Amino acid sequence: MGVVAGFPLADPIVGLLITVAILFVLKSAARDIYRRLMDSVDPDLVVAVERELAGVAGIEAVEAVRVRWVGHALRMDAEVVCDCGLSLAGAHAIARDAEHRLLHEIPRLTEVIVHTSPSGAEGLDHHAAVVHHRST
Repeated sequence: MGVVAGFPLADPIVGLLITVAILFVLKSAARDIYRRLMDSVDPDLVVAVERELAGVAGIEAVEAVRVRWVGHALRMDAEVVCDCGLSLAGAHAIARDAEHRLLHEIPRLTEVIVHTSPSGAEGLDHHAAVVHHRST
């Protein structure tokens, strides 16, 4: 078309611009596919999950959050700290409230596991018996 208009370089220039646009799209798609293959999620998603958990009544601290893609759905587990004086039913209710809130607020989240740990005196580790099994 550019040759007909008297500008013979127009077609190759437009072709190069289209090639550059395709390469940018390809780079983004390849990055997203690689992240999914490696079970990686956007760090902003983890921050959003932590923010939602921190807003749940009864959760004193968020210790860990792990989110991963399984197909087109997200699954996550979290470790939170609650008051050590709570009953088992009370801690379970907080975990259930956290799960419910996350399912509503985080798109594509389909499965949530919330582990509650009791707060305790400084230096008291409620997981000391199994800490040597965890990889660092």
